[in-house]
Amino acid sequence: MILKRSLLIFAIGIISTVMFSQVEERLPSEGRNKDKEDFAFSRRLVFGAEFGLSFGSITYIKLAPLVGYRITNRLTAGLGPIYIYEKYRAYRLETSTYGGRLAASYTILKAENLPRALSIGDIALHVENEVINVATFDSYYYQFTERLWIDNILMGAGITQAIGERFAVSIYILWDVSQNIYSPYNNPVLKFGFTF
Repeated sequence: MILKRSLLIFAIGIISTVMFSQVEERLPSEGRNKDKEDFAFSRRLVFGAEFGLSFGSITYIKLAPLVGYRITNRLTAGLGPIYIYEKYRAYRLETSTYGGRLAASYTILKAENLPRALSIGDIALHVENEVINVATFDSYYYQFTERLWIDNILMGAGITQAIGERFAVSIYILWDVSQNIYSPYNNPVLKFGFTF
């Protein structure tokens, strides 16, 4: 039973993996001499992706790469495309969802400012805006029909734990505040992430 639960938790983590989070790196302050290497564009870039994978009676594949930029020590923003493929074997239905997203994370409380006993990582606010094209479902004919563009806004908070200089693990609890009936999300949305 414990093995099954562990595998289920691991599978949920893999399905919901988001490889975008904020890694805290010391950037020189305005008053000091600025090292050109610390301000190099490439050192502020953050690469990641969100992957989802499930097989069985429902096949679900999600690919959502992301390129981010560390604007300040606390603020990171990024953008990228989204592609989701779904197939329902029992009903012989399949559909694709595609579009793009903008995401931003802001660290409101750094781990170094917390008591050591409570220091589990940086606490960050996170927001995403997705513009995706989805197929609407006709329940009378039991098929996907026309396609339309929808706008999803996900907001929430999470914890980011740095592991080394450029690697971090994060977990976010987000809420789909747009409440669109065609949204692929059920509230709350739990996202696990890491970056390198």
